[in-house]
Amino acid sequence: MMPTKFPPHPEAMVGNSRNPWIILLSLLISVTIGCGGLSTKYGDSSGRNGEQSLNGFGALRESFKNAGFQHRDVSRLSNRVLTNDALVWTPTHFNGFNPRVTRWIDRWLTQGDRTLIFVIPDSGSETDYWIDASKVAPPEQRLEYRRRVAKSINRRIQSRLIRNAAVSNGWFTSSPLPAGHPITKLDGEWADLFSSETSQSGSYTIEYEIEPFSKSKPAKAAANTTTGGAAAATPGTTPTPATAVVVSDNEITNTPVTLQPLLQDQSGTTIVAQVQSKRWNGSQIIVVAGGSLLTNYAFTKPLAIELADQLVLASLPPSTPPPSAGFISVDPQSLPVSESKPGVPKASGWELLTTWPMSLVTVHAALLGLVICLMLLPSLGRARHVRYSVKGSFGDHLDAVAALMNRAGGEQFARHRISEYMRRIHGETQGPWVLPEPEHEAIHRPAIHPTTTESSTPPGLPDPPAGGHTQPSSQTTRPLDPTDSDITANS
Repeated sequence: MMPTKFPPHPEAMVGNSRNPWIILLSLLISVTIGCGGLSTKYGDSSGRNGEQSLNGFGALRESFKNAGFQHRDVSRLSNRVLTNDALVWTPTHFNGFNPRVTRWIDRWLTQGDRTLIFVIPDSGSETDYWIDASKVAPPEQRLEYRRRVAKSINRRIQSRLIRNAAVSNGWFTSSPLPAGHPITKLDGEWADLFSSETSQSGSYTIEYEIEPFSKSKPAKAAANTTTGGAAAATPGTTPTPATAVVVSDNEITNTPVTLQPLLQDQSGTTIVAQVQSKRWNGSQIIVVAGGSLLTNYAFTKPLAIELADQLVLASLPPSTPPPSAGFISVDPQSLPVSESKPGVPKASGWELLTTWPMSLVTVHAALLGLVICLMLLPSLGRARHVRYSVKGSFGDHLDAVAALMNRAGGEQFARHRISEYMRRIHGETQGPWVLPEPEHEAIHRPAIHPTTTESSTPPGLPDPPAGGHTQPSSQTTRPLDPTDSDITANS
């Protein structure tokens, strides 16, 4: 399916209505008055980073939104994502595709009229921003801007030194270029769709080259700018570039594909490529050689605006319902995939209790348990709220005994026991705890000897001998025991 076969969509031509200077001014204002300062996070297309970051892709997502696409974030490949007509993938790192991701995308493309836009990550647009901002900076701040330009250039050089060619899965091969490759002229199938000013502009650079996949042909190695060539090989081994493509047979897709350049530069380096297959029923994969061509700051230049328009036109399906697009920023190696197993789902574990014939036993067991609960409810009653106290207190025992005696109606019995204790042990005959004696007990009670006084002898012990001298402890009299010899003799 060729992108130029789609009819022009009135809402898709969003780039022609944009003013690059307005976008640049809005970015400068957000950087100047923003709370977080200059944001350079790469890859996001939504949220604060997607809208305000120099390396965000919020403007690219807005192009699809203005074209009538229903858009959503995709963080996992599942059956729900299969309904999207287009997927825009802007990963932060690219070290090759996970085999499960390759199989899922291949299955999604076989549905027909699907488009995957894959943007190869690069160093971004931070350096371009500081270079352009230094040209319009006030004279007193130009030195500071030049210092930041130098720092950003150093970071870009360092990122280019440590990059490697990604492991291919059979769709295409991305080879890093030795240095930033300037674009002075556009060529290819899409070149006629760009304006003359954009085609002749020389303010764009790319860092990767897109080539067809070939298992027998390794990718081009990026020259090391510090050593002037590839890494030195160990003696006795074959020299292997540090950025060579290492391909495993089990990671290559079985779908035969063809790669066709859509946009090239003056030297024939592919900037945008199209990957197609007869098994995909008109679906396609469009690969962009660098994210710096489509970032938010790149939209201040006409190339990004016109390139975004062509990507939107190529993603429009021929069907009439509103199209949908999913935006992915997760790395291809770590993107999770939810694959459903073919065939009828089978229950396992506790799910077996809900399938026939176990479900027949489960239902009856549940009804029997309900009946048992209803039977035990009247006898058990409602649960009481017990207020717990400190354990080990003897007062709790007394309170419990008193409560039991109160419930049994033994108050009079307790008073009699206390009164008897006060009479016999303490010898009291009146007081708040001493009850009056019944008449039948007073008749049979022996008389008290008038000359007998309370001594220091403890109650219940025999009195001292007759010849002994005792010192009375008090003048109060006490009741004599009926076993005393004097009382017995008088009686």
